[in-house]
Amino acid sequence: MNPPTTIDEHFFDMTIFQVLNFTVYVSDEKIGTALCKLSARQREFILLYYFQDMNDKEIAKFYHLSRSAISYTRNRGLEKLKILLNEESYK
Repeated sequence: MNPPTTIDEHFFDMTIFQVLNFTVYVSDEKIGTALCKLSARQREFILLYYFQDMNDKEIAKFYHLSRSAISYTRNRGLEKLKILLNEESYK
């Protein structure tokens, strides 16, 4: 018989982002820090796409932008995020 266990997640160990009416918790410190260095729009589009499982068309409706503008901004943010994370790994 296995003893009862609990998973203790502390919210103070996470980076918390407020995007539209969503609260997004990022538990990886490096990713949370890198996301903070992006423009607000890049960060928001990435968080909605990857953490809220929204597609570009859904995000575009909220922001009254074209789907291609969402995709372009998100992809530029991902490129910058990759650079920031690579720089962090060399520190």
